[in-house]
Amino acid sequence: MENTVIIIGAGAAGLLAARDLAKAGYLVTVLEANNRTGGRIHTLAAPGFGQPIELGAEFIHGRMPVSFALLEEAGLRHKKITGSMVRVKNGRWQQQDDFTIDWNLLMEKLAELKEDMTMAHFLQTRFAGDEYAVLRDSVQRFAEGFDVADINQVSALALRREWSHEEQEQYRVAGGYGLLIQFLEKQCIAEGVIIHTVCVVKKITWKRGHVQVTNAIRQSFTAHKLLITVPIGVLCAGPGRPAGMEFAPVPEAYLQAAGNIGYGAVTKLLLQFGTPFWNSYSPNPGFIISEESIGTWWTQGRPGSSLLTGWAGGPRSARLGELDEAAIIQAGLQSLAGIFNKTVHALHADLVAAKAVSWQQEPFSLGAYSYDTIHTAAARQVLRQPIENTLFFAGEALYEGPSPGTVEAALTSGREAAGRIMEI
Repeated sequence: MENTVIIIGAGAAGLLAARDLAKAGYLVTVLEANNRTGGRIHTLAAPGFGQPIELGAEFIHGRMPVSFALLEEAGLRHKKITGSMVRVKNGRWQQQDDFTIDWNLLMEKLAELKEDMTMAHFLQTRFAGDEYAVLRDSVQRFAEGFDVADINQVSALALRREWSHEEQEQYRVAGGYGLLIQFLEKQCIAEGVIIHTVCVVKKITWKRGHVQVTNAIRQSFTAHKLLITVPIGVLCAGPGRPAGMEFAPVPEAYLQAAGNIGYGAVTKLLLQFGTPFWNSYSPNPGFIISEESIGTWWTQGRPGSSLLTGWAGGPRSARLGELDEAAIIQAGLQSLAGIFNKTVHALHADLVAAKAVSWQQEPFSLGAYSYDTIHTAAARQVLRQPIENTLFFAGEALYEGPSPGTVEAALTSGREAAGRIMEI
């Protein structure tokens, strides 16, 4: 009898796992709730934009082994990110690191930490004085903006591990991350994988060696094993939410573990202007950091490109994400008005196209990517273990390595989960 596997989720983890399993002779069916593959990778060719835009994942953070191997296999090019980092505060523009003058002291104190605690507790106990107010604010902004983390929940030891790594070069996929997803999807289909989109899983009934998955229109799919690669927010949503799934029987310990993994919010805004006016403020600006409501912006790092991307992560983004798209775009223009000392009217007059997305409001994502709480390490160990050799889990939240919250993390986790299925 043939080995059969159902995979829930056609993001990076699900597609790579599907391809690996199919190549090994498994019959694989992938069920995806969205009307497209890619998950939190979403490259879009939208009217008015001079190039495909990235609504989701955009960067490769260093020469990541799985990502670069796949790019080479697919014949896709990558582009190194160029441009300086600029901080704008009280109308003043200055080139500097994203860190404050006390950053070295922060890392020294983190290095002394023996037992884990939240970053908020760490700052309160080690840097409580008024003289460290700027440092505390900088740490919070960095944790929220880069790690999409709530400092009241995020692990100080996890941030120490991540922030201790030497800054690596960053890259983009030439033509967009979506090309890598298209490559994996075509590879899956060539290997016989069946992919169903617009297939919202509602119930998972299972026993050892047998799984039945039922979708929202009461279609059923059966297999010997099930790999669940949905975002951690969806896994925790519960059957009452549009993306929520009901388990029978319920793997209580696994769902409780999933709830101990942090999961952050991101609002991303892409604005195509008629002119790259920011070049007159700073030579070749790459990233612009400010204290506006949408505080982080980046360019394409190419002369003549007039696409500007705004980013707000963490708890502040969760509040911003309650707005509709038009209101987010307006908030973005207001933030840029403060950064560039322009009027919203002048910016709007130069605006060619605009697109915004709040990933926490996307029904089949419910957030951007994961971060470690003080309970995440133990939770991850639970979720990485199969349930009766029948239910398996994968995704960027289950990755153990130096590049958390990335596409590399998702790809690595999917490949490892496929390996565990094949071992059994």
